[in-house]
Amino acid sequence: AQAPFDDHNCDIILRSADGVDFHVYKLILSLMSPIFKDMFALPQGESQSDVSSVPIITVIEDSTTLESLLLLCYPATATPTFRSLDDAKVVLKAASKYDMQGALSRAGDLVMALFFPNHFLELYALSCQFGWQRHAQTAATRALQIKDLGRPSNGFHGLQDISGADYHRLLVYHYRCGIIAQKVGSSL
Repeated sequence: AQAPFDDHNCDIILRSADGVDFHVYKLILSLMSPIFKDMFALPQGESQSDVSSVPIITVIEDSTTLESLLLLCYPATATPTFRSLDDAKVVLKAASKYDMQGALSRAGDLVMALFFPNHFLELYALSCQFGWQRHAQTAATRALQIKDLGRPSNGFHGLQDISGADYHRLLVYHYRCGIIAQKVGSSL
């Protein structure tokens, strides 16, 4: 892997599904993820290691996903770049899997900056899924531009990522804002 994940003074190596080794530090992973913290607290049996006797943990994420996830975890590193919202979703899923709340929060700000306003409905769904209330409100406000929200449509690609309750909240918000707008319009 590239810097900063090529430091041979590391104390653990994460090997991606496509065979790329990320030289990282247990302390950073433990601070960012209770999953890794618990894993490192377990007695270490015979584990795979390279010639320098640094333990290797093989993960199911590919190198692109793992690099983006680790960039969200490491202090003072570059920001990951996502080619698409789907790429970002894979990283969000991995951050959620490892319970990396700090990385999820950072990723939320990043995906909003990169993909809003073009993907506001999908971002609303993701914001609800990950508890990003401020981002959900921003996306819901943008959804007010959809005149017939709630009618059958092919335009809501994020539907698979949203609960029925969150979608209902969006519809209620849209309806209530419409009522208020009508009252303001008729009072002029």
